[in-house]
This record gives sequence, structure tokens and C-alpha cells, in this order.
Amino acid sequence: MTYSSKLLKFEEQVHRYIKTRKLLSPGDRIVVAVSGGPDSVALLSCLVALSSRWNWDLGIGHVNHGLRGSESDGDADFVQQLGSHFGVPVNVQEIPLTRLDAKVAQQSFQAYARTARYQALEQMAQECGATKMVTGHTADDQAETVMMWMLRGSGTGGLGGIPPKRGDGIVRPLLEIPRSDILAYLAERQLTYRMDSSNNRPVYLRNRLRQDLMPHLKVYSPALVHILSRQAEIIREDHAYLEDEATKAFHQACAFEDQRCIQLDRTILRTLPISIRRRVMRHGLQKMAGNTQSPRFDLIQRVLDCLELGQSGWTMLIGPVEVGQEYDRLVFSKKETEPFTCMSAAPSKGIEVEIPSEVVWPLTGQRLTVSVAYDHSIGSPPHSLTMKLDADLFTPELRIRSWMPGDVFCPKGLGGRRKKLQDFFSDIKLPRSQRDKVPLLVAPEGILWVGGLREDERFQPSSSTRSVVIATMTA
Repeated sequence: MTYSSKLLKFEEQVHRYIKTRKLLSPGDRIVVAVSGGPDSVALLSCLVALSSRWNWDLGIGHVNHGLRGSESDGDADFVQQLGSHFGVPVNVQEIPLTRLDAKVAQQSFQAYARTARYQALEQMAQECGATKMVTGHTADDQAETVMMWMLRGSGTGGLGGIPPKRGDGIVRPLLEIPRSDILAYLAERQLTYRMDSSNNRPVYLRNRLRQDLMPHLKVYSPALVHILSRQAEIIREDHAYLEDEATKAFHQACAFEDQRCIQLDRTILRTLPISIRRRVMRHGLQKMAGNTQSPRFDLIQRVLDCLELGQSGWTMLIGPVEVGQEYDRLVFSKKETEPFTCMSAAPSKGIEVEIPSEVVWPLTGQRLTVSVAYDHSIGSPPHSLTMKLDADLFTPELRIRSWMPGDVFCPKGLGGRRKKLQDFFSDIKLPRSQRDKVPLLVAPEGILWVGGLREDERFQPSSSTRSVVIATMTA
């Protein structure tokens, strides 16, 4: 089915919104998510009407979870008929779900079903080479979402509501249009639609808001949907700005970062505005946990309170991340559930190092290269992670291992005086969480090199040195 070139007022409104927000581009291949409800039917009809203007290639995606038995199957059949009516190809995916699946995933059933639905639609888009996926969220959906997050005490991330577009190609052209206008448009186009019976169940918070709270609030503010939608847009823009500033602040405060640890400079953190400081905390926790789920506000505040006291040595566990203060650093580290299995021997014994050879230190992924140079000229090391040793001053039975209580060495620059390695770590303010990861190059005579930090004075070359062992540590 094709519409005449004359567009209805509703369709012109959607056209302007798409163009102003740059949601879609001419020639886009689009998967339209169609449930069969009024919003998605209106969306499909509108895009069909606009497709000749934009030269779009449209397809319909429908996901049947089978949660309502024959009613769900009826929705799928209706969407197939809708595709035939508009001349748009339909892809129906049947993805059965159970509440046990959601429980195992530690999500609410609604959230779990929504995630599964989006994954299925995204897969459809990939299979047909679509550039965009379009959903039928309306201004009423936006207002309800904002109200839900408001009742949960959300920050700006939640109060910003539903974005008109996401970075993964999902766009929502109806987000500024109230449901009353949707229904009027369907009547004007004489289009039928399906109603989801689960939308009437008061067990879901959104349904209770829609049926009970929102009508009461509209008595006090008839333009409530418009007001909340406008508020969401304002907050969403403020949130994006603050997140950009927080990202800059995170990089400014970050003193160290790898896959297992992030260290932030406490002094820099305390100079940040509290709104940015909270976001930096959240960013660190999310990066280390490997997810985008926001930690609770009270947990963030506990970290900030401890940080303000300035006392070193405290730790707390937030999900899979251990947070603590070590000297002037706030440290985020992954809680290890299992010991490292990539070590071929216990850390105390370490890994054998032949001369010459190259080995990988598995706790950090650094590479240690050891070679021999028969060069009597003793110059300065080319960089801080390279060390030269007199090969005649130690037995060539080398190992690389972690430190152990009682370890001592003679740090270069102290005139041959012995020092406990633990005291050396304290002097240089090396966080406790990092000490086990420092590679020690050792011989039967003692520690030759505290990898990348300090050599042992006893094994340094001199003018009488006949051969030099060169050790280099690279990331």
C-alpha cells in the first residue's frame, strides 16, 4: 500500500522531528519494531507515508515471547497481515522466556524480556544490513519513565528519560507526540491495532503509574506529559555535559589504570565539584566492574566520606570491586575469586629465567628480556625499565617472582645499606594492592632488580666488569 503525496498533519510533524533531530537519513535501511499496539502501528504507517520522500527501505521486526499464549500468537499474525497491507516484509522471531531465566540473570522479568527483545531486533537489523532500528516510544512513555525514575530517587541519568536516539542506531521518531495524538491519527487513517492485556496488570509499576498516578497528577497539571517530556530533554542535555566534564576529570585524576586496578589521585579528586566527583567515582566503579549499571548513591557517598577523612588503609566491597585508600590514592581493584592460574609455579618460586631469554610476567603482562653484552663501557641505562648487571657477581640461575615478607635488598643510591623491601615500598608509597604484582628478578645471591623501580647496588657494573647482563622490562 502507498499513500498519496499529500501528508497528514501528524506525518508532517514526525517528518520535522526526524529532520530537526537528524534521526534518520535519506536511503536508510530501517527495521521498524512493531508489536501490533497503537504506537508501533502508527509509527509504521507514518514511516510508509514518508518513505518516498526519504527513499527508505523498510522492514518490520516482531518478537513473540509467547507470554500470553494465543494472544501473543494473534499479535504475530496481526503484524504479518500489517506487513502485507503496507507491502513491507516482516521478520517474526519466536523467543520463549521464563521467569527462571530472569532470576538467573538477576533481573526483573520485564527488564530481562526487554533486553531479549532488543537483542533479537538488533540481530534482525544486522542480518538484513539495516542502518537504523526504529521504535514507537511516545511522549507518554517518556513521562511515565521520568516519573518512575523520580520515585526511585534517580540522578540526572534516569531523569533524562528515553533518548531520541542511541549510539547503536536505535531511534524514536514519536517521542514528542502524546498518545492521544497517536489514537487520533490511527482513526484518521482508519487503522486497527492490538491491545496487550498485560498492560492492565497492576503488578507492574509502569501500569500503576499509567492507570492511577498520572491521571491524578493531570488534574493539577493538565499538560503533565508535555512538561515531563520537556524536563527530560533539559536534564538529558545537562547530564551529557556533566558526563563529558566527569570523563575529563577522571583522566586528569587517574594516576594508574590497567585491567585489574585503577588509581585516582586523592588530592585532585578533592578539588572537583561534588557533582563531578560523584560521577568520577561511578565511572571508576563501572570501568572496573565491566558494566554500566550505576552503583547506589549511598555507596558512592560512603566512598566520598571515607576519602574526605583522609585516613589510609580502609577498604570496602561494592559488588565485584574493592575500593580503598592507599596513601594519596583511591584504588579500585577487581576482587579476585580465583588465584592466578597462568603461573606455572607458586608466586614465591616464580618463573625460571635463562640468559638469554624473554619471559612474560603473567600478573601484569610485562615482558622481561635478558641478554649478555661483552662491552666494558658502562653508560647510563637507555630508559628507566632497563638495568645493567655485572655477570660475575651472581650465579646465572635467575627467577622472576613476587615479593615475600622478609625480602631485603641494597637499593642503589644508599651506599650498599640493606633495606626491607616492605619498607622500600612504603617509602615510595606503592599501594599495597600493587606490591604483589611487582616482578622481582632474583639470583641465589639475592634480589637483583625490583622490576622497573630500583636495582640492587651490589650487582652494579664497574670499570673492571668483563661481561654485562642487560635486563629490560616492557609493557
